[in-house]
Amino acid sequence: MANQTLTRGSQPRQKKSPWFWAFWTLLGIIIITLLGSGFVATQAVKVTDSQSKIASTDATFDVTLNKKQVNALVAYYLNDSRTSNYQFRVEDNIMMYGSSKFLGQTFKIGMILSPEVTKNGNIILTAKKMAIGNLPLPISTVMSYVRTNYHAPKFVTINPSKQQIFVDMTKLPVVKGMSFRAKIIDLKTDQFVFQGGLVHDQK
Repeated sequence: MANQTLTRGSQPRQKKSPWFWAFWTLLGIIIITLLGSGFVATQAVKVTDSQSKIASTDATFDVTLNKKQVNALVAYYLNDSRTSNYQFRVEDNIMMYGSSKFLGQTFKIGMILSPEVTKNGNIILTAKKMAIGNLPLPISTVMSYVRTNYHAPKFVTINPSKQQIFVDMTKLPVVKGMSFRAKIIDLKTDQFVFQGGLVHDQK
């Protein structure tokens, strides 16, 4: 009997399956990623409503565009290989969508944005709804992920804590000495009005 007891007590522990460790490693990476995104979401992002570069003269003009023309302009300014995974579209809403790879899987990212023109003619896009695939994540967490993985142009600032994207019109490229500021963005009437004029140092 003593020998049987000794034999049972000396049996080696059963080795864990490689799938067991793979599962817990994957779960740990996901948790750390989400915690990191949550931390980034709480960090303040400095955004300045910069004053327009347009000179204070009578030589200014308004340009009125429709959705199709705005989409063409957006595609032109975002024509960069680093931003090829993300696109902006102006339809009934302003939408940003794209895809990103995480742990070998491709996730679709979608975002519905509401536009607002600031007093200095810049644009604020506030997120109303968004998702990464079918994951039920908070808007600020998704925006933090997009901010980390999206190489935004210098005129675009993603602010996860406020759930906003800020478009600084003063940082858009100056074309033939001309700069532009937003005046009206009305999705319902399909009206987009921008004011143009010579920049300060071109007077």
